[in-house]
Amino acid sequence: MSRRVVSRFRAMSVAVALVLVGWPAAGNPLSDLRQVLNRYPAEAPFAAVGTVQVHGGAEGSARGGASTFEVESGLAGFAIRLLPDVLEAAEAEATAKKRDPNSPTPTRTAMVALTIFDVMDAVDGAAMLLNDLSGATLIRQSAAARSGKAATLLRIKVKPTLATQSRFVNEPKIELRVWIGADGVPIAAERDSDYSGSFLFLKAGNVRKESWEFSVRGDRLYASRNDANDRASVAGKSMVTSRSVSYSPK
Repeated sequence: MSRRVVSRFRAMSVAVALVLVGWPAAGNPLSDLRQVLNRYPAEAPFAAVGTVQVHGGAEGSARGGASTFEVESGLAGFAIRLLPDVLEAAEAEATAKKRDPNSPTPTRTAMVALTIFDVMDAVDGAAMLLNDLSGATLIRQSAAARSGKAATLLRIKVKPTLATQSRFVNEPKIELRVWIGADGVPIAAERDSDYSGSFLFLKAGNVRKESWEFSVRGDRLYASRNDANDRASVAGKSMVTSRSVSYSPK
């Protein structure tokens, strides 16, 4: 047997041995994502200025509004603060509304559409994603570009937390999509939630689409932008609303 043949045989033997002893295999994508998210406990103080814009309403009665607010998270707790000019605008709108029911209320409309839980999710994106990953199932993993950058896209089936013991309410369908950068850190996410139910001949439903663009500041993964679109329908009537919030750290 020639030396070249012996050399090739040895190389093949080494390769087979590596496989038999366990060549490093690809990890579980959801487990890997959890490990990355746990690196962002969001314990350091964080403050940001938020800008919210809202559009939509019932058919034939579109409305909209915009406002600003401040948010702080730290050892003292969590706080959302409205500056004096925002409070004055909201008060002036309420006064005008009493004189004329058709008077627009852009500041109040914007603030009503913003919930504290939406803000908490946005300023602590890691906790929000970890909550969705609890009991979740991976649907598919693929390569996909996001904002002009190469990324890995995970499609995830989220376990619903809404109680559906009633025979009139269907189990919600929730899908989460997460774009992960080359460093393993999420750069964006989208969540589709489909809720529906019926009673006799009356059917109702709500489809919500949410999206987040993530950034990192210290030990925190936060959403520099969060968009939400809701389409609610009852007995053939529908209402469509959209909300966009951007966050700028202070």
